[in-house]
Amino acid sequence: MRQKKEKSHINHLYNPTKRLPAVILLVVFLFLAVFVKMFAVIIIDGGGLQMKAIDQWMRDLPTDAPRGSILDRNGNVLASTSTRYNLYVRPSATEDKPAVAELLCRVFGYDYQKTLEKISKRTSEVTVATQVTKEQLNVIYAAGLSGIYYSEDNFRYYPYGDFMTQVLGFCSTDGYGQTGIEAYYNKYLTGVNGQIMTETDLIGREIGGSTYYLPSVAGLNVVTTLDSTIQRIVDGAIASAVAKFNPKGVACIVMDYDTGGVVALSEYPSFDLNDVPRDDLQALFSYSKSNIISSVFEPGSTFKILTAAAALDAGCVTTSDRYYCSGSKVVDGKKIRCWKAKGHGSIDFGEGVEGSCNCVFMDCALRLGTDRFYDYLSSFGLTKKTGIDMTGETSGIFIPRDAVKSVDLARIGFGQAVAVTPIGLISATSAVMNGGTSVTPHLLSQVKDDKGSMVINAGLSEVGSRLISQNTSDTMRSLLERVVTTGSGKGAYVPGYRVAGKTGTAQKYENGSIASGKYVSSFLGFSLTEGANYAVLFIVDEPKGYMYYGSQVAAPLVGEIFASMFDYLAIEPTYTGKEAEIIGTPFALPDFCGMSVAQARNELRKLGLYCETDGEGDTVTGQYPSAGVTVDKRNTVLLLT
Repeated sequence: MRQKKEKSHINHLYNPTKRLPAVILLVVFLFLAVFVKMFAVIIIDGGGLQMKAIDQWMRDLPTDAPRGSILDRNGNVLASTSTRYNLYVRPSATEDKPAVAELLCRVFGYDYQKTLEKISKRTSEVTVATQVTKEQLNVIYAAGLSGIYYSEDNFRYYPYGDFMTQVLGFCSTDGYGQTGIEAYYNKYLTGVNGQIMTETDLIGREIGGSTYYLPSVAGLNVVTTLDSTIQRIVDGAIASAVAKFNPKGVACIVMDYDTGGVVALSEYPSFDLNDVPRDDLQALFSYSKSNIISSVFEPGSTFKILTAAAALDAGCVTTSDRYYCSGSKVVDGKKIRCWKAKGHGSIDFGEGVEGSCNCVFMDCALRLGTDRFYDYLSSFGLTKKTGIDMTGETSGIFIPRDAVKSVDLARIGFGQAVAVTPIGLISATSAVMNGGTSVTPHLLSQVKDDKGSMVINAGLSEVGSRLISQNTSDTMRSLLERVVTTGSGKGAYVPGYRVAGKTGTAQKYENGSIASGKYVSSFLGFSLTEGANYAVLFIVDEPKGYMYYGSQVAAPLVGEIFASMFDYLAIEPTYTGKEAEIIGTPFALPDFCGMSVAQARNELRKLGLYCETDGEGDTVTGQYPSAGVTVDKRNTVLLLT
């Protein structure tokens, strides 16, 4: 009985019909596992695995995308990309290494034995030449030798060399914008790189001649507001300043004061953009930084344009107000001197602007008061960045509003105890000249693709906000024109054209004290001639010698710039009959040495010449220009006392 039960139990365990469900379940499980794995491999990881396979099968060489060009407003190319090629040899794919070595030596002048050793190394690929020209590449491939490959490479080229150095900027060796427009608009100028892919076996030998080319996409072209011809005019004036005054530095910016479009920006010293001094970091930083954008300076009398405009607009002064300048003014118990030690005497507001009397502008600032004056300066944009499309911009430096004393306010009124950027100054004063509306300085006009189609049009800028009234602007235009026709800015006068402006002469400070004999000479001029609504700010840093007044150093150079610009723009002169009165007939300058200052001033007034003095003596000990030099009424004479 027991034996039957054991046999029945064994039959039950090995009964095929009883095991079938388990077998089926196992098969289904295995099938699902295989299916899931295949799904993961094909669908989920398929793309990645395919790319890994391609990466193993293919050898790829990069093709750099051409960087977009930078153009001036007339379509002249300021920065472009030139295509060069890099050559590679794959030893495993090179059938005749001696012939390849001989070819490379013939084209590039290499040493044969060293070249042969290089291309015979056990490596997948060696670089044999860079910056190869199209002509050299054609010679290489005409030989029909195997194992030689190339990739495209691009380098930045600046057709004019040392030209617009600070504004254009330069690129790193890998083609990334570092400074200037190159950096600010790098996102537009940079293209998308391509590839040349060749199918190979495991050791890098080409299979079946299969080569695939993924083309690069060129960067976009940036069209600027700059004008290369006006830039050359400015560069010529800067060269003259360097030759005449041997200064530490010179800077000039030309801007459309209606739109804010920068037409020219030039600074000395600089360097050739095709030969960037990368091995001299100090020179690279100093010369590539735009001081017009990134540095502040004490503006001196050019700042008086803003003081006068604010006082007139606020109703604190009128053009008929009269003042008495004794040569100084006491504020908070401190004596603040006018630049004219003997004083201007009794003058009206217009004469104060024309003669740049410090006492008049001290009074304007004090009448305005700190809060109101600072409100105007803030609305003029001097306390913040202008927003110009260049890297490295900074803002002006002012004494905190709640810390300003009356003596500080008086000094700010004539351009001391304050520091502004040149771009901030020309932007703020543009509003004074254009009818009273703010402008944003800018360099971008349009962005185009390589076929010339417009991608971005930045030329239609928004109308600025009103800062002063139209009446105030009209009055200031008239007053500043007087500065050029009869005042300290006569050197900038151009016969047949209307020019306004203001001179500036500021002493420099070092370690908190006035630096003896160091000045910043400037002139801020404005064309009032129809068709040329341009502002020109010209700054000469530390001119050497006795001539350092803005009226002598900077104003005549701005006059030369305007004269050349009017000629370039084909704007005909319109003579009014006053030209002879303003300029007069050229004559030999008399000798004033030994005369009293009062007598010399009187003689110069009779001759129609504007006079500056250096020193506090009563007798003339020297003069510039020297006696006997031919001059006309546009010349300013410096008397040394």
